[in-house]
Amino acid sequence: GADGIESAVRAVIDPASPGPRYTGLLGLAGLVPDARIGSDHGVFHMSYGRRAFFAHLGLENGDVGWFVNLPQREAPGGRPMTMAEAQAVDPGEWLRILREVCAADRTPAPRILARMRPEDLVVIGSMHILPAVPVWSRGRIVLVGDASAVPSNSSGQGASQAIEGAVQLARCLRDLPYPEAFRVYEQIRRPRVERIIKMAQRTNDDKAAGPVARVLRDLVMPFAMKAVAKPSRMAWQNEYRIDWDAPVALASS
Repeated sequence: GADGIESAVRAVIDPASPGPRYTGLLGLAGLVPDARIGSDHGVFHMSYGRRAFFAHLGLENGDVGWFVNLPQREAPGGRPMTMAEAQAVDPGEWLRILREVCAADRTPAPRILARMRPEDLVVIGSMHILPAVPVWSRGRIVLVGDASAVPSNSSGQGASQAIEGAVQLARCLRDLPYPEAFRVYEQIRRPRVERIIKMAQRTNDDKAAGPVARVLRDLVMPFAMKAVAKPSRMAWQNEYRIDWDAPVALASS
């Protein structure tokens, strides 16, 4: 079952399995032609604004790609806004909202959004996270990718984890009968992906922080970044390697 965050296969394997959880954030993005903001091409700049998280990437041709995580705890009716509802909003209205939200931020966000054309806006919609899924397999059915675990957009690991999971599942099926292969595959993958999900949840909480939490976040952030934001501290995630040729051993229960 590689059928995504709303997996029907997951429900077949375990009808009681929890579904995805709303992060409190809406995603919007776009590309501004020839914006020429900054000169450090290929570097993502990410900032916690007063009312939204904003990131942008300058390209060598002068274009600027950007995305926003906009806190929005409820849509009409007290539920997350669906993608269809978010896309039904006029792009010009979304840009008006984003420009207002980012107006006071001392970042390139106001300049980038001022040059954004409504027709170039990409509405991603509500962002979700899928924490621990209790059951990954049953009989000859097994979950992989977003069907088994979704670290949310904030992790930057969605595609990476789907690929890693597929490779590890293939190794296990290559070397073991499928019941054991599924069990070992889960033992290999579950601790890693659930650790990434927990990190993403903390990031989501920071992005959707209320007024008081935002002040505390901004006070703590400089010290936290100095302590945590080091390549060596993230090597477990970013420098992960799979030895394809290594045989998969039958792990203990």
